[in-house]
Amino acid sequence: MSRKTCGVVITSYNRCDDLRFTCQQLRGLKPPPDEIIICLDGSTDGSKEILVKEFPECHVIENPIPEGSIPSRDRAFRLVKSDLIITLDDDSYPTDPAFVQKVSDVVMQHPEAGAITFPEIRNDGKPASANLGPDSPGHYIRDFPNCAGVMLREVYGREAEYPPFFSHAYAEPDYCLQLYSAGYAVWFEPSLLIRHHFTPKERNTLSRHWLNARNEFWSVLMRCPFPYVLAIAPLRVLRQFIFAFGKGWTWWSREPKWWWGAIRGIGRCLANRKPVSWRSFLAWTRLARRPARTLEHLRTLFGERVRVANLNSQSSAKLKV
Repeated sequence: MSRKTCGVVITSYNRCDDLRFTCQQLRGLKPPPDEIIICLDGSTDGSKEILVKEFPECHVIENPIPEGSIPSRDRAFRLVKSDLIITLDDDSYPTDPAFVQKVSDVVMQHPEAGAITFPEIRNDGKPASANLGPDSPGHYIRDFPNCAGVMLREVYGREAEYPPFFSHAYAEPDYCLQLYSAGYAVWFEPSLLIRHHFTPKERNTLSRHWLNARNEFWSVLMRCPFPYVLAIAPLRVLRQFIFAFGKGWTWWSREPKWWWGAIRGIGRCLANRKPVSWRSFLAWTRLARRPARTLEHLRTLFGERVRVANLNSQSSAKLKV
């Protein structure tokens, strides 16, 4: 059966045991991925030696010192030669052995999608989000997690890309906003599952909040059109403070820490500013609360820019608005 070629991208930092287990699971996929690229982000725990010895099929690249998951993924994405980029964490993997063929089928069924995501099943056997589980209907959403995503290689770097200076967090929502602005959609497909062990090692909840808040603010500066950016940017800061306040003194008293980091990056954001239309920005924002169930609904939100490229005549008639 014909299919699109698939390249898996994983970034890892000092989690060799999780990385080994994930690579073992990838070996069970039939057919296997056409390529596997792993970026070790300054790892010092012997991860490279394990990969070279036990998984020679993997293409390993390294950052001499940690740069962050986002610049690491950006570097690896640009090396992929396959049609599709399957993005995983070092502790996440597909549960269906036929995942590679099936994900290719899903992509061909949704030519309007620039990215596709799947249910992320956590340690308790439940999905990370109740609305994004295997029993949820397929729909268009505003975001996807790097542990459970598929991206079109031809789109990355041409229509949308991760800002490497984000370091960690919020690259995916920013990427999805760029996709929608370019006429692509993001589809949630419930039929394929990604098992995410969600290892707590190398994760700090408070610091991740700071990074997410800072990068969300930076994304607004880069994507929100004038004059709306003058209102949306401070509202994002306020929303993050309210969230931190709900976590207690330890969180909200330290909230100014990310403010100063955000201020220092304003110049860089303005230098990389590529605002989208207000209609695209507003429609993308609303998808968080009201996801689109059909292509017709999506087009009422974003307009006729939504792509239906590469459709055969039968699909074109079915999806025509």
